[in-house]
Amino acid sequence: MTEQRHSGEYHHADPAYRKLMMMWLVLSVVVGAIFLFALRQWLGHLSATVGATDPVRMLVWLQRILAGLCLLLAAAGGGFALWIYRTAKQARIERRWPPNAMRTAKDVRIRYLTSADALVSQLMTLAFGLALFSALVAAFALWLLRPA
Repeated sequence: MTEQRHSGEYHHADPAYRKLMMMWLVLSVVVGAIFLFALRQWLGHLSATVGATDPVRMLVWLQRILAGLCLLLAAAGGGFALWIYRTAKQARIERRWPPNAMRTAKDVRIRYLTSADALVSQLMTLAFGLALFSALVAAFALWLLRPA
């Protein structure tokens, strides 16, 4: 563990980026918890008022909520797939992983040439699969929103 790290072998971490990522993680968890609590309260109110008198209207509301969540998930997945694709494309051009411009939260051993190419092909497959999954989730959301 005490071996020397050569500057050409490791892509060094960015401490400011690490702090920023931790801040975003904590913020996401807090906002998600608030939204889940609000959703629980709203669903309780909806089932007490609309659910007791008009179950069909309640079902329509629940389908709209599920469709909205699916669209949100599809948008996030599509954006992440695009980011993975662009990163893999840059790594393919440089034949190096991680690419020079990439910021990392911890030190990462640099992979060159064929090792980087193998990782790039895996990332391209992942990006394609995630984009396909996002498209299927978006199609499901649109199916939920179809007129009855």
